[in-house]
Amino acid sequence: MRTFFTTLFLLLSVVTFGQLFPKVADFHGRIVKVTERRYGKELIPTKKDSGVFKPGKYSGWKFVYYFDQDSKLVRRVNTFQGKVYTIYSYQRTHSGDSYTEKEIIEKDEFNPASESVEYENFTDQNGRIISVNFWAIDRKGKSRELFMVEKDPEYSQGRLTAFTRHSVNEQGDLDTGERVELFYDQAGRLIRIERKDINSEFKTVLNYTLTPNGFLDHYSVDFLVGLPIYGRNPKQDIYYKCDKQGNWVRKYWLADNKRLMEAKRKIKYR
Repeated sequence: MRTFFTTLFLLLSVVTFGQLFPKVADFHGRIVKVTERRYGKELIPTKKDSGVFKPGKYSGWKFVYYFDQDSKLVRRVNTFQGKVYTIYSYQRTHSGDSYTEKEIIEKDEFNPASESVEYENFTDQNGRIISVNFWAIDRKGKSRELFMVEKDPEYSQGRLTAFTRHSVNEQGDLDTGERVELFYDQAGRLIRIERKDINSEFKTVLNYTLTPNGFLDHYSVDFLVGLPIYGRNPKQDIYYKCDKQGNWVRKYWLADNKRLMEAKRKIKYR
């Protein structure tokens, strides 16, 4: 369980919930509901069609996000061709100098014995996060395993500029970890994140390009900077189209210099 969640967070840490690491595109405004459809479908080849992947075809996957009166995410339902596969719910509690955000897997067709993830955030007297514990909890609550920590944050002018993330092994020991540095433009908007492995010193670099009104336009991930792979580092480019509230409604990935549809969102506001 610990290994699964650690791997998941290292790969998808820009989109997870309740941690120091920033989200790629948070939700803005008084949202009620977001319906997201994913594109790119695997097809069985026929005599008339030699290709097996259609990037512009609806995949059958749909994610629906539900929000409370304060426009905070409380539930997410993933379906495939109309069948519910996974249901997540989100809870938040405060106690003294800490608050906890929990992502609960209510249903998971892929893993019937699924777990929930708890993010335990500790704050200073100014309300800034100073450390985060990541806990994996089994469905019946009989086990609770610490699998990752974020600590040693640095702040400048009220903005988070750096922190360290460590994985935790079964003996409770921390690995050497990675140091994360955040960079902002003159308007105080996040434009770059560098994740540096403390042991190997190899980097993963995330860049954000914003529109003149501050909405996300382009997001790129450059993997293993400093470790050339056949003369070229693997890189991923994602492009967004946002609505007037700054929430993305179209998401494209770049392949062979072409923008291919990855997802569409329909957003309902109050």
